[in-house]
Amino acid sequence: MLILNSILKSKAASFKTNSLGIIFFLFLNLQSDSQSIPADTSIRGVLVSFRYSVSIFPDSWQVAPINAQGEQLNSSEAGRCKSAIINALKKYPIAALKKNLRAVYFLKDMKFYDVGYGGTNSNDALYLTNDGEDMGYTDLYLEQTFHHEFSSILYRNNPLLFDDAAWIKVNMPGFDYNDPENGVGAIRNNQSSQELDSVLCKKGFLTQYALSSLENDINTLAQNIFSPGEGFWNLVDGYPRISQKVKLMISFYHKIDPAFTETYFRNLNL
Repeated sequence: MLILNSILKSKAASFKTNSLGIIFFLFLNLQSDSQSIPADTSIRGVLVSFRYSVSIFPDSWQVAPINAQGEQLNSSEAGRCKSAIINALKKYPIAALKKNLRAVYFLKDMKFYDVGYGGTNSNDALYLTNDGEDMGYTDLYLEQTFHHEFSSILYRNNPLLFDDAAWIKVNMPGFDYNDPENGVGAIRNNQSSQELDSVLCKKGFLTQYALSSLENDINTLAQNIFSPGEGFWNLVDGYPRISQKVKLMISFYHKIDPAFTETYFRNLNL
């Protein structure tokens, strides 16, 4: 018994030592990963953050029914996020950014209403996710999501500059947007594709998600005039309803800043 007891004690001591070693190793890894995440920085006067805490969300989002949740961005993705945000921000005049955008936060993922979101916006901040290029978060996706969400802030902040009535008139007679939740239902029901769709273009909509609400329709056009998907301008030139909406979109941005013209947008990313 004494021999057995000493063996058990020895094994217990070994297990305790190994466990402490594993815990210490994990702690060092977490600490190293945290330290490898870039510190908050300012790009063209906008705070850009790669570090997550629930406090980045407005207080009203942190409680029911929204129940905002997020997850820390993988450190390996911080570089791509930074490149995407530099490319996106340089397409806007400093004055437009200063007036409308305080911060951009990058996360691995986030949920609201228990639904996963790729991006969203508050009064003066954007929240964008990136779970890696292999999961579909390409450079194009990251930048388009920025323009998509920022257009919501600009739309809210400048209600007199956008002609809602003219936009709706472009749609087919009798058409009603199909998501009173402004996109939440579309995401929940797997009806939020952002793939350019020539069949829908005949009806005046670039993508499936554009059918969900007026704002999402606007967002989808905005992301493509700033960072066009493949063949976007061919669709603009080939489908009259899309062409009319693009003209309305450009007119809105031109009122925000005269630098925004059709020539300006067509020359982006050339």
